[in-house]
Amino acid sequence: MPPFWPPSRLAAKRERHRPVRLPVSVAFLLPAPDGMKTVRKLLLAQLAGGLLVAAVAGFWRGAGPAGSALAGALIGVVPNAFLAARLLSPRAGASAGSLLRAGWIGAVGQLAISALLFAAAFLALRPLFPAWLFAGFIAGQLAWPLALATRPGRGPD
Repeated sequence: MPPFWPPSRLAAKRERHRPVRLPVSVAFLLPAPDGMKTVRKLLLAQLAGGLLVAAVAGFWRGAGPAGSALAGALIGVVPNAFLAARLLSPRAGASAGSLLRAGWIGAVGQLAISALLFAAAFLALRPLFPAWLFAGFIAGQLAWPLALATRPGRGPD
C-alpha cells in the first residue's frame, strides 16, 4: 500500500518537479537576438584562423600543405557548426530536458563527425601533410577563445 500524502505535501511535491522554461537562447547564454550572431562570428573566426594557416602553408610550402591545412580547418568548423545548429534549434530551448538532449546529441555528433572527417582526410588526401592538417585544425580551435576574448563591449569584469 502506498504511503499517505496529505494534500498540502502532495501539492508542494508537484510544484518542485515542474519543468523549467528557459527565457533565453542557449547560445553561450546570450539573449536570443545576439546568440546566432555570436555563433556565426565564432565559426567565421575559426574558419579565418584555419585559412590563415593555409595561406602561410601555401606561400611557404606550396599547394599540398595548404590543402592539408585547409582540410584541418574544415574538420574543426563543420562539427562545431553541427553542435551550434543542434543547440540553437527552436525545439532545443523548449524545456530543460530537450535542451539537455540536444546538447548530448550535438556533442556526440560533433565527436563522430570529427572522427569521420579525420579518417576521410587520412584516407583521401594524397599527398597528406599531417603536421599542416593538425596545424589548421588547432589554429581553428584556438580562434574560439581569442574571438570570445576580443568581443566588443566584453571587457574584463
